[in-house]
Amino acid sequence: MDQHYHPIIYQRLTGLFDACDWDALQSYLDGLSNAHFRTAGYLIGERLMPAAERDDFWELMRRLILWQPRAFTVTTGKAALLRLKRGTLSFEDAGFQELVAALSAPDRIIDRQKLLLLWLPAIEEPQTMEQLFAQFGINERRRADFLLHTEGMVAAFVLLRALCYEEHDRDFLITTCRQVMKRGDNLSFNLASLLRTYFDLPEVKGTFSLALQPYELSRLDTDFDVFSRVMTKV
Repeated sequence: MDQHYHPIIYQRLTGLFDACDWDALQSYLDGLSNAHFRTAGYLIGERLMPAAERDDFWELMRRLILWQPRAFTVTTGKAALLRLKRGTLSFEDAGFQELVAALSAPDRIIDRQKLLLLWLPAIEEPQTMEQLFAQFGINERRRADFLLHTEGMVAAFVLLRALCYEEHDRDFLITTCRQVMKRGDNLSFNLASLLRTYFDLPEVKGTFSLALQPYELSRLDTDFDVFSRVMTKV
């Protein structure tokens, strides 16, 4: 038996979800003890929201985050991530656009950051990642901070593209390249080598196994397939 399962709470939550009565849901949650509130949050995020209709999902996510961000930003964000992987949600949904608008206020920056860091590793298309950044109002320079904490080929490609907008700031490029190296994995070392060559940064010292020829630098920032082949070449 799931240690977080509570039949009475689950039954009550199920009834509120079936009725889509979100005002009553908030009132019910507001009256729970701390322990039962945590149980309800778990059941909402792990059982009920993954199965909700997509329009209902986004509306409830927006309501819960605006109401109790510390309790529900990550909880609902993980539920969204699960559904995105299953293909039962999309960043093109109207409900997602409403969520973005609701989180656009300056005092919601922490919520935006938490959601981005949660979702970015699961994105499989560079265009989708860049659209998500744009929707959350993250410019190219700020994207580097998120991408340095995101593993994978897509993030590496989007980081290169973001740095192209900052090629005039040599110190920023050098610092970012060194931060990439500090991650220590093979993909990061190859990315650091690529950035060092692409932006001509001899100040970045290290032992790199990826050697690039000048002709290999073309289209690196415009063609994800070309970038991936160069990054994984033996």
